[in-house]
Amino acid sequence: MGNEAASHVATGTTTDAYGFAVIETISPVVSTIHGITAMGISQMAMVTITLHFEQGGKTRMARQETSEQTTIALLTALRKMVRRTDSVFLLDDTMFFLLLGANVQGGQIVQTRLWDALLWRIHNTTEGEMVRPQSLMIGHNAYPTPCTDIAEFLASASQPALRLELFAEKQTRKQLAQQAQQVQQQVDENELSSLARKLGIPYLSLLPRKPSQRVQQLVNAKLAHELHCYPIGRERNMLTVAMRDPQDQSALTRLQQETGLHIFPVLAHPQELQTALEQLL
Repeated sequence: MGNEAASHVATGTTTDAYGFAVIETISPVVSTIHGITAMGISQMAMVTITLHFEQGGKTRMARQETSEQTTIALLTALRKMVRRTDSVFLLDDTMFFLLLGANVQGGQIVQTRLWDALLWRIHNTTEGEMVRPQSLMIGHNAYPTPCTDIAEFLASASQPALRLELFAEKQTRKQLAQQAQQVQQQVDENELSSLARKLGIPYLSLLPRKPSQRVQQLVNAKLAHELHCYPIGRERNMLTVAMRDPQDQSALTRLQQETGLHIFPVLAHPQELQTALEQLL
């Protein structure tokens, strides 16, 4: 496809400036980096996301088609999480987000934003809407600081900083749920963050002390205390709630029945959750 692929906006992306280029080799990415440098932009960062799909159950062509559809659908959703001026590429099942003017700290911030959005998207996709990846990886780095060479920059940004095995998660979901229920108030923040990554959901160390009136009308104080959940916000037909046990299916089902909305659970520290709930009295 060559360099001309760098200007191609993939089918299925939005019709505004939030496009991405589908490429067959890494060359267009390298050419874009050289072009950005020539324009006088001396610093840039990159975030990469790689998806892996199950290999069995379908013919090779059918597997490739369904994985491509899923990857493009996910990238279309993630594209608006970065600026219009940033360059975004898709090579097979790997996404490249080239962030103009960003340093390594900026790359890490965008990495966190994309990772949380990716997990939210996958866990809130209805059955049959897309093929679930087997695993996810995300990484980042910056050029020319700390990476002084473009090849090093690309290789380093492709190293996974975070990884999630979704099939392994299914196999151990019950075990992880039990572990989440046993978390005590003194549990270290790093342990909770690690547990959230294993569960494939975000972890919030701090919660807003007063939800909006709109959200409180959906989950009143009595229901919140009964189910040990704290409403955070609503986006269209999705309600985000903080929970001590995000895998409590009975509580999730009850919330969905009471609100009529899809529920997106996040993990919260037990002490922080209790403090927030007390504010609802």
